[in-house]
Amino acid sequence: MAKPNLHTVAAHAGVSIATVSKVVNGVRYGISEATLERVLASVSELGYRPNRSGRGLRTLRRSIIGMAIVDPSPTFLADPFTTNLVAGLSNYLSDRGFGLLLHGIKPKQVESSFLVKENVVDGLCLMLSGSAQLRRQNTKLFSTLSHPMVVFQDRAADGIPDTCFVNQDDAGGAKALAKLVLARQPKSVLIVIPDIFWPAIELRLEAYWQSMKSAGVAAKIIRCDESDPAAIAHAIEDQIEKAGLPDVIIGANDKIAIVALHSLEERGARVPEDVAVTGFNAFASNDYAGLDLTTARSPAYEMGELGGKLLLERLEGGEFEQREYTLPVGIVPGATV
Repeated sequence: MAKPNLHTVAAHAGVSIATVSKVVNGVRYGISEATLERVLASVSELGYRPNRSGRGLRTLRRSIIGMAIVDPSPTFLADPFTTNLVAGLSNYLSDRGFGLLLHGIKPKQVESSFLVKENVVDGLCLMLSGSAQLRRQNTKLFSTLSHPMVVFQDRAADGIPDTCFVNQDDAGGAKALAKLVLARQPKSVLIVIPDIFWPAIELRLEAYWQSMKSAGVAAKIIRCDESDPAAIAHAIEDQIEKAGLPDVIIGANDKIAIVALHSLEERGARVPEDVAVTGFNAFASNDYAGLDLTTARSPAYEMGELGGKLLLERLEGGEFEQREYTLPVGIVPGATV
């Protein structure tokens, strides 16, 4: 018996060859559930197995999306935001027959990175750290590869074609947290941020700083190595030794806020009576730890899903419908403010 091919599957399912091709390539757009089920049933019954290498040569599709995370930290995948975003992206692509090629890159090694040197993907996703100038330089470099791109957590930039920017409302979340803090009428606020430059942190910091400035509240900003709890604690303790307990500690993320809570507990300071504390992200690990932290909930997983959806729609339709998308950030009231 001859091996089944697209023609035999199409005839068996009573659909066009183009429809079968879309289904086996993981494309679901414009295909009804009934048609999808009929094609999949025919594929299963006939034992059809698509020839990926041959199909790749014919269509120049590899069914692989590249994800470049430009981060100086060797433990970049341990960051909860990164893991949630990558999980959303990977799961969305996997459900539609696409693989994800994940590559961690140091900020100054982008030019020599695998994703730049080897043309092995259909599209690219980027998440970049570094100064605004360096991020723009690296985004432009990736754009010269002529792949459609989705950039996570960075401001939309002109002069970069075939690119869509997917963000969360970091500034809005920070402003809402600042409003909760300011309701306590604090006299001093300590803002603790990572020593790595991330655009999302820049937006949060700007919103916190402007909110405090408008209210006439003194704010001090310190940086720390967020990958090391001991380094976070040292930075906070050092500042407290110099200036005394602040009325509020704002952590740029929950990791920093949690270390701040432990440091205050060791000092015998009451939260929130003596010092209020806020974080940012509200991932599930907070619930497992039994924390009732006042924070903002990041839609990182949903951002990953949306990025995957937009990129596959672009591959199918030929262009991005919008230049930029921003997902809302919700406030999670807790017992620390």
